Amino acid sequence: MQSHVNRRKYKSYKSGLLLLGFLVVSWILITNINKSGLPAELAGLINADYENFRNLKQFDSVRTEEVRGLVAGFWTYAEGDAQSSPVAKREYLELNANGMVWTVKIWNVRMPDGEPRTLTQVAMGYMSPYSGDPSGGYYCETRTIRQAYIFEGDTCYGASQADEIWEVGHISSGAAGPVLTVNRRDYRPYVGDIKAFFPDGGLLEIADKITLSACPAAASMSWASKKLLARSMNAVPFFARAGAVESLIQTYYKPLVLDELSRRYDPRAVPEVMDIRMTLSPEGAVTDLKYRGAKVVTKRFDDLAVLDMKSWLYPAVGDTDDPQTLDVKVRVK
Repeated sequence: MQSHVNRRKYKSYKSGLLLLGFLVVSWILITNINKSGLPAELAGLINADYENFRNLKQFDSVRTEEVRGLVAGFWTYAEGDAQSSPVAKREYLELNANGMVWTVKIWNVRMPDGEPRTLTQVAMGYMSPYSGDPSGGYYCETRTIRQAYIFEGDTCYGASQADEIWEVGHISSGAAGPVLTVNRRDYRPYVGDIKAFFPDGGLLEIADKITLSACPAAASMSWASKKLLARSMNAVPFFARAGAVESLIQTYYKPLVLDELSRRYDPRAVPEVMDIRMTLSPEGAVTDLKYRGAKVVTKRFDDLAVLDMKSWLYPAVGDTDDPQTLDVKVRVK
């Protein structure tokens, strides 16, 4: 009986010490903030977010229709060359004055083994401008009604009735003509035959098919491209893998994953570079990963990026069974 009493006392003392330590740390943090305030970078970001959303006034139906008409049109985005670039992206965005939205995204990825791969996403939805932002753009409630993916000839349907907020910038004039910014990506007006706007008119019908099987829950363009990338890697000697890792990150993982993730955040909340220490198994899997030098202001991005990085695969090595630890600077911007 005595031993049980002693153990309970020990646990009580331990809990008390932990609580006392937490209170001391909290007091120090609060004292420092009261004396010097939040770090300037973090304070600026919090204040900016607060100002952006604090005074939002919902558009009435007349203004909503007006904004739809202002941004309506056929818009395209292009990155890289489909014939020569490791990663090339093409996006086709049709915004209708009645709110209906059609998008087709095509990624051409030339794998490390030289084989070209194509990934396609087709989606239909509805956009309703909700309010304006201080820069003159718009916050738009957007619902993806149906979407489908084509990965290596296999077609499946993705999440439906999914809601999100699009940040749509007002149409500005650039050196190459008008620009419409959607979620921090610049789209330009299509200038050809509207009937030939989408690369394959039959693609639009895919989103409406009810006979398709469901995609895995994690399905996205980034998810599929990582799977294809993993299948195309050849083994390398142990001494050469460090260089191969850095090349894969910059050439593939950055445009396929990090660039897409960055679009969700205020640019100030995205780090320039992430200093990563990771351990790889002989098969190329990440068995341990630490992010050194993380900042509070980029924490939301960092948490998601690190989680994704743990799933990245690299070339196997065939000349050793030892794990390999690497320090890598991952350039995000």
